[in-house]
Amino acid sequence: MKTVKVRSFALVVVGFLATGSSLFAHHGDAAYSADMLELKGAVVTEYAWMNPHSLIKVRGTDANGETRVWTMEMGSTPSMGLLGFSRFTMTPGDVLDVQLFPTKNGTPVGRMHQITFADGTQLFDVDPTEPPPARADFQE
Repeated sequence: MKTVKVRSFALVVVGFLATGSSLFAHHGDAAYSADMLELKGAVVTEYAWMNPHSLIKVRGTDANGETRVWTMEMGSTPSMGLLGFSRFTMTPGDVLDVQLFPTKNGTPVGRMHQITFADGTQLFDVDPTEPPPARADFQE
């Protein structure tokens, strides 16, 4: 009887570990280039205020003259709310200047860094007053 209880308990623990591992999974920014891309006068086509990451889609022309629709990933709604964003921050048709870190594979997807509205208001994906995080490969 004791062996059955131990086995049952072990199966329950294994089940929780197997199904719960995705709760701790998260991706990093390794897919994004360290070279920033700027889009001047980009037009918002969609703004999705959602978790786990809010998204902004813009139609913009890069420095090479190529016009594409870019999808920019931001942080979660709670973290972006602390930085001044809300579900009402922008609407399709708004014109923005955008800085983003594009994907390394060339798809029109990136990590939003900064947006500037027509009135000059700027919003960032991180608190610009905080020092940048330390990197293992940093050298002065």
